[in-house]
Amino acid sequence: MAVEIRIHPLDFEPDVAIGIGLPMMAANGTGFYMLYTTIDQAIANSRNLLLTNKGERIMQPTFGCDLRTIVFDNITEDLVAKIEDVIKTEFGYWLPYIFINELVVVPSEDTNQIAITLKISLEGNKFDTRSIQLEVSINQ
Repeated sequence: MAVEIRIHPLDFEPDVAIGIGLPMMAANGTGFYMLYTTIDQAIANSRNLLLTNKGERIMQPTFGCDLRTIVFDNITEDLVAKIEDVIKTEFGYWLPYIFINELVVVPSEDTNQIAITLKISLEGNKFDTRSIQLEVSINQ
């Protein structure tokens, strides 16, 4: 049985930038950090969604996962389930083209940090996966 893999046509254009990465400043300090593949832009969009609290983004007050407000909740099994549910719900609404292959949430009892590991792929191409590791703390 053949499997159809869909790759965005701009991924084949090495001179066409798709978006801006995070952090926005290039490593050498000149201009923006440009991304040239759709999966790299999906990673930047995912990090942006995870690190944004609701109300921070102008004209889109419901954008974000509010993970920094959850850092002070009591660490229980319900907390991990709550975080996973929030992430899946927000990804489904704001980034529906991203498929979450694996989601691991590890809260730290000592430091008020939440370690999140996501393995994502783009809809239509579940073979090209990337991993995002993120630590959310009150200091961000």
